[in-house]
Amino acid sequence: MINDKQFYISETFDSIQGEGNCAGALSFFIRFQYCNLTCSWCDSKFTWGEKTHLESQSAIGVKDQIRESKSPNVILTGGEPALYQLDELVVDDKKFHVETNGTIIPTEPLDVILQDGTHFVRQAMDEVVISKFNWVVSPKMQNAQQQLDEKAVQYWASKSWCIFKFIIQNKKDLDEVEAVVNQFQIDKNKTYIGLEGNTLDSQLKPELVDQIIEQGYNYSPRLHILLWGAKRKK
Repeated sequence: MINDKQFYISETFDSIQGEGNCAGALSFFIRFQYCNLTCSWCDSKFTWGEKTHLESQSAIGVKDQIRESKSPNVILTGGEPALYQLDELVVDDKKFHVETNGTIIPTEPLDVILQDGTHFVRQAMDEVVISKFNWVVSPKMQNAQQQLDEKAVQYWASKSWCIFKFIIQNKKDLDEVEAVVNQFQIDKNKTYIGLEGNTLDSQLKPELVDQIIEQGYNYSPRLHILLWGAKRKK
């Protein structure tokens, strides 16, 4: 069982934020191991689909790494970072960002067994603390062979301290996003849409971006893919 004092980290690195509302920002990335989903096109399957022998780290150890980085932004990603007690990782003078699939409500206690049998237990996170984070909520839909968690989406839609990021492959996916935005009354001003894929060609679809613009959404680039392709630690 993994408890709220343990942190399993797959990799850390300095780079630029590639996506969302802070694209281009110099950032220190902490990529957590394990995820509660198994999306078909996941670009970090190594965090949940490979057998690893990582040792757990303490909050103190993780915070030491954050302090050592010269980057002003800290990106907590995965895998699924909301499995962990993120409110214990705060360091002064750093801006924290969380990239989540939006299926886990952080202010509720967690007790979940993943598909691989890993058991996670943590306390509810302190909303006073985590409301200062920039939460990037990326619900996974039919193109990832997943179903929306309506309770969780409704929770996130009610919060001013998050943005939504949807990943699409085609116009049909964009129509699905529109239906979700309307159903949960998500503010389009805080909704970003990016293009799925890990190659340069997958990101160069101006006609699809035109449709994103026409429907009134923000476009999220994938700068790391445009610059480095599918290279790890970028």
